[in-house]
Amino acid sequence: MKILIADDDAVSRRLLRQTLENWGHEVLVARDGREALETFLDHPVRLVITDWMMPHLDGPGLCRAIVEHQKGTSDPTYVILLTSRDSTGDLAHGLGAGANDFIAKPFKTEELRARLRNGERILALQEELIRAREEMRRLAMTDPLTGLFNRRAMLQSLRRDEERMRRERRPLGVVMVDLDYFKEINDRHGHLAGDRVLERVASSLEACIRGGDYVGRWGGEEFLLVLPGADAVQCAEVAERCRRLVESQRIRLDDGMLLRVSASFGAASTEGPDRIPYLDLINQADEALYWAKEAGRNRVKLFVGERADA
Repeated sequence: MKILIADDDAVSRRLLRQTLENWGHEVLVARDGREALETFLDHPVRLVITDWMMPHLDGPGLCRAIVEHQKGTSDPTYVILLTSRDSTGDLAHGLGAGANDFIAKPFKTEELRARLRNGERILALQEELIRAREEMRRLAMTDPLTGLFNRRAMLQSLRRDEERMRRERRPLGVVMVDLDYFKEINDRHGHLAGDRVLERVASSLEACIRGGDYVGRWGGEEFLLVLPGADAVQCAEVAERCRRLVESQRIRLDDGMLLRVSASFGAASTEGPDRIPYLDLINQADEALYWAKEAGRNRVKLFVGERADA
């Protein structure tokens, strides 16, 4: 573990550093609180051991500065105060400043080892909680079958991109995708075959989009492509590239049958000072998709005004 120690006493500092390094830790050293804070800001560490009394910035002051710097984060640094003070008032003051634990000075090796192990356990628990929270967040934003963004994640991302494209005065495009005759696939070959088709189509769509674009599962057999910076022509080009790749897929089922699939695409883009909101843009792409279905499926329709461009 990388540990920062702050102590203005050269003998204590050298002994502490040697002890920690002998235990296999990487040690950064500061001679006072101000230097310790500068080192911490340049080289974030998981654990800090600091003396209480130091010039320029004392131990509690260093604790407060670290807490202030990490405000809003979920992975705080563990701070141990080295002190000869043992009154209840002093300990409460140190804890109130942000310290997590204390070691009596001069420190005893076994006590230091025990305090470090306690700090390591707490930091390990913090990391485990962070991983669990991030996994829960990922699952909440991800379609479990395809691994793509789900509808909720797409709406959140699209909202941010609408604001960004408006600020940058760039267009925003979306493409709605719907698999053709998907119900027949499920009815004739079963839902496992349908799931395999959805997975293959999802990977095909991901392979076709540009850098900065993203795709999500909108629901059922529908997908949504979001194309930041894409005008109507670029939307149609991406959609057609996706259509051709989906149409070229041959999906082998468990019984050896090769299944062919196709999809219909509706594209729309908005730009300029009178651009429409992103929900209206999705509705336009959905309307163009309806026109594509109505015109015979397996084709791209672009929303232009009140009609779909062939």
